[in-house]
Amino acid sequence: MTGASRVRALLIVLMMTLALASPVLADTCCANLPVKLVPSSVDPGDTVRLVGLRCLRSDGSGPLPLNLGAFWLAKGHRPAEDPRDAPGNLPYPDLPPIERWLSFESAPTFDSTTHGDATIVVPDLPDGLYQLWWWCDNGGGPGSGIHYSTGQRLAVGVPPDTATELAPDAPGHAPNEPVAALLVLAGTVLILTLRRRPRPSDGR
Repeated sequence: MTGASRVRALLIVLMMTLALASPVLADTCCANLPVKLVPSSVDPGDTVRLVGLRCLRSDGSGPLPLNLGAFWLAKGHRPAEDPRDAPGNLPYPDLPPIERWLSFESAPTFDSTTHGDATIVVPDLPDGLYQLWWWCDNGGGPGSGIHYSTGQRLAVGVPPDTATELAPDAPGHAPNEPVAALLVLAGTVLILTLRRRPRPSDGR
């Protein structure tokens, strides 16, 4: 195999690996931790205290100064996951841009602490269970500083969310395990490709 052929083979293997890895990474995002809601069953217009808020880095490390920027209440439930798998990826596509998120009613003074409580006023929402999302203004730009709560969801006009409250956080998993497997496969294919030799001619 010529040098040019080896380079082409290497590029093909790398492109295949990246193409396969993209779907693996696409559904991960965001720092996450449980936040307590007091009260947890409310009506629109009620005030809720959020206990145990933090601002973390995109890989879940920290905490950073508690510079709370905005919050959102989203239907559905995203379970706990290891944000190191794909830090900084945007969350659900149905979440609005940060500019449309809502302001906290009260929040700790910036740089005064790394964890604390805040309050929100429940907006006019249809009855249902809502997961808390919040944005920390950490200077990282769009898509950075997004967090979500893995604790009890906020019940608006419905009974409390006892299932989520009692469920433990999903165990953290080793980051990038699927990608590592793909890289091993790609390396094996590359080695086999480079070791190929043309068969000797039989003279015919």
